[in-house]
Amino acid sequence: MEIKPFTAVLPTEAGLHKLTTNDHQWTSADERVQPSAGYYWYELTHNGIHQWRLIASWPEQLSVTTMLPGGINTVLYPKQPVIEMLIDDWVGHFPKTCEFTDAQGVTHRLWQVTEAEVNADITETMAPVAPRKTWLTTTSTPLVMLVADSEWTKFKTQPQVPEHLIQQLTNQ
Repeated sequence: MEIKPFTAVLPTEAGLHKLTTNDHQWTSADERVQPSAGYYWYELTHNGIHQWRLIASWPEQLSVTTMLPGGINTVLYPKQPVIEMLIDDWVGHFPKTCEFTDAQGVTHRLWQVTEAEVNADITETMAPVAPRKTWLTTTSTPLVMLVADSEWTKFKTQPQVPEHLIQQLTNQ
């Protein structure tokens, strides 16, 4: 898969409060630009079940969007020990960039991977991985959410990804 790190727009504390209370009155004061490019590990927890995803930039010519579960492209790939090892080794190494629980009781946590060497490892590790399944529509987006198929099956109904949780800075 051809992916790369990106500069993200994330919610401020006020934005996290709005995501928690399902308030759709979003303003520029509710978002902040991260100081550097990176990948994002994304953990969803619902009823004690955890699911891990990797959020990355997706080349424009490959842009897809998802019909399920929400605004960020979802691509399934076969479970790979190297990718699982990267998650295990690096998630605890970086501080959380945000955490909140939405109105449906789903806890969302993001970690930004900021070290160039780790980002290079992720890019290199994902390059030969063939997607197993993607969900497509006609509207493109520059972000992709990568989920191991074994992680995807943890939830019968996939939790909704909040619309303003993470976006790519548009002037990259």
